[in-house]
Amino acid sequence: MKKFYGIAGDGRASIHLQAYFRLLKVPYKVWSRRRGLAPERVLGGCGAVFLLLKDAAIAPFLAAHPFLAGKRVMHFSGSLSVPGAVALHPLMPLAGRPLTLAEYRAIPFALEPGVSLRRLVPEFANPVLRVRREDRPLYHALCVLGGNLPVLLWSKAAGELGRRFGVKPAQAARYFRAALDNFEAAPETALTGPIARRDRATVAAGVRALGADPYARVYSLFARIHENN
Repeated sequence: MKKFYGIAGDGRASIHLQAYFRLLKVPYKVWSRRRGLAPERVLGGCGAVFLLLKDAAIAPFLAAHPFLAGKRVMHFSGSLSVPGAVALHPLMPLAGRPLTLAEYRAIPFALEPGVSLRRLVPEFANPVLRVRREDRPLYHALCVLGGNLPVLLWSKAAGELGRRFGVKPAQAARYFRAALDNFEAAPETALTGPIARRDRATVAAGVRALGADPYARVYSLFARIHENN
């Protein structure tokens, strides 16, 4: 008889975990609130269950469903520690783009010291990071800072460059990708332009040009942070 993994939730994390399991040929079952079935009916026979829900819903879901007691219960939250569930955070922004098996296998999982990924999910041979429970909020904040704030900046810059100056999305993407390539090659010299030069006059001119745009404060703040470091 096949042993199924259970997945509670049908958001992006669930979609990616399902894709990874399919590539590994690992059987699984998915429960979603939208399907109208009780979690016990779908996940009751699963020996291990992933709670891929919003952070605020994980602990209440555990408390509301005692059938989960005795099962291996895991979640993907980067900052949360929940009694009765193991934190297994993938160090990868899981957006809409599907990944290859090699890409999924390369994703590091952040686990607390002493927790074995092989025992949790024997089919996974991914790299492992060790993050203590008390350090998880800081670890996750840094992940969000590096993995999501640049997307907001890229979206702002690409949108304005396109509307005002006719810069095509592909041209903007190449510009942003070059910055990332520079960072990967040599982080210490990747910063360019007036912020790198601590050129106050040019930064001030840029801030004035942005005017009442909220990103003017972002530009100014980033320049001050770098100048003071």
